[in-house]
Amino acid sequence: MTRDPLDGFDPDLVSSVAADSETTPDVLSELLVRHQQSVRDLPGVDDIVYEWRKALAENPVVERRDDRFLLSVPSHVWPEFASALSLSDDELAALRAVHAQQMRADVSEDADMDALGDDGTEDDDPMILVRP
Repeated sequence: MTRDPLDGFDPDLVSSVAADSETTPDVLSELLVRHQQSVRDLPGVDDIVYEWRKALAENPVVERRDDRFLLSVPSHVWPEFASALSLSDDELAALRAVHAQQMRADVSEDADMDALGDDGTEDDDPMILVRP
């Protein structure tokens, strides 16, 4: 049985981010599903994480869980997804915001917050990939 692409995201958090970004929870949920499905379709969640671990200077995996990966990816990764998904700037901002808020909610208190981009740099961004 395939895991729902929204399983890694708290519905209340999605609603909160949607309200802040002047969109609706349904629209933001659809953006999340489109993003997750694009990774599942090509090349696959485990495969893209494996490739990023090999290709990127820093290991992007903050935490690996049975149901999802919590990642800190270079800032150029999100615009690549935006282009592939034909997202507007506002849609991309909302999608990034929900990933960042969910990451903050998920990561244990003893984690290195620098890995989440909270160190004042724009070099990395949170991303959650739900495993199928």
